[in-house]
Amino acid sequence: MKKSIFWIGGISALFLFGSCVESSQKYKSLQSQMDSLQVAYNAQTTEMEGLFADLNDISAGMQSIREAEKLLTIESGEKTNNKTKKQVAQLKSDIQAVSEAIENYKTQIQKLEGKNKRQSAEFKKLIENLKGELEERTQKINEISSQLAESQKQLAVKEQQITALNKNVEDLNQEKANQKMTITEQDMAMHQGHYLVGTRKLLKEAEVITRQGLFCPPIVSSQVEKAPFEDIDIREVKSIPLNSKKAKVLSVHPQDSYALEAGEDGMLSLTVKDENSFWKQTKYLVVMIN
Repeated sequence: MKKSIFWIGGISALFLFGSCVESSQKYKSLQSQMDSLQVAYNAQTTEMEGLFADLNDISAGMQSIREAEKLLTIESGEKTNNKTKKQVAQLKSDIQAVSEAIENYKTQIQKLEGKNKRQSAEFKKLIENLKGELEERTQKINEISSQLAESQKQLAVKEQQITALNKNVEDLNQEKANQKMTITEQDMAMHQGHYLVGTRKLLKEAEVITRQGLFCPPIVSSQVEKAPFEDIDIREVKSIPLNSKKAKVLSVHPQDSYALEAGEDGMLSLTVKDENSFWKQTKYLVVMIN
């Protein structure tokens, strides 16, 4: 009975002592410090978890950049002169987009480094690895960009050369056309004849014929070229209808080089029998009809 009373008394004393400790100022101060440390620890843990989450996002983004870089390397490695201007412009736009993404990730990493001064070794390692890879990607993108710029420069030179060649070809074609036209005109002039068929009155009014004396026959005037002659190709026209039953050739042509032939209706036509001989002395044929 005495032992039971002793234990009960001891336990009561302990509870009374504990109650006194909990109510003391020192205990309360220690508890407050522990609570503050716990809050700081929780905050730091949350912050670190957020930082690692951001780093994981950046790492995932880096994979996309690596894949895009491979495609750009292939695209830029192909001959630029095989691409359209639209394709080249799209390639430049893609390179710019990747460059901007890299710079964006660099900025994010700088912010992450500034958020937590007490960085763990693992965190620092991740940061350094990402920074190193970003620099590699930057260098590679710069190489691709330089390669594309050089290809564009070479393409521009080739385009200038092609433009110059096209201009030369155009000039040569124009010169050839001019020469052909000149040759054609010369050929036409060489083989062009002129004829005028009319009554005495018509020929006189046209100042094609004149008289040297009262009883002299009419002759072709020296002003004949000003009259309204019909133009013909002497290689093709071998017969000229005179639409008259009587006709006389006034211009100078050898008699054996032509013939005045009557048709079924009695109307005459002038037939050239010897082209070279007929047109040798003059290319102007004057025929007077009644």
